[in-house]
Amino acid sequence: MDKKRTLIVKHPRLRFIRDTLRQAIINATYGQLKVIDREIRKYPSDEEKNSIPLIRREQDLRRALDASTCKCPACGSKTSNMIFNTFDKAWYCISCYEEKHEWYKTHPHSTEHPDAPNPFP
Repeated sequence: MDKKRTLIVKHPRLRFIRDTLRQAIINATYGQLKVIDREIRKYPSDEEKNSIPLIRREQDLRRALDASTCKCPACGSKTSNMIFNTFDKAWYCISCYEEKHEWYKTHPHSTEHPDAPNPFP
């Protein structure tokens, strides 16, 4: 994404569905991480080349979870509305984003800075 996006759900039933789906995705991801961790522990340290694909799979799962809208990377909130920050390429809850908003504006490489060059001419 190249623009700041805000996901706000106002209807309580839709919020409940969103939060339930987020929790289900997080639980499934952590379940897979536990399985991969058990598989990695089966290999002794001298057979590291066998565990490298498992470690990569674990890193991919963690990276995907951090990049998703399921939880805020700053505070770990799973039940709030999210805003996409173009500088970090991550979704933050509204409260964390607003707390750090001044830093994003004053940081010289932030795309929200008024004098920042257009990255997409």
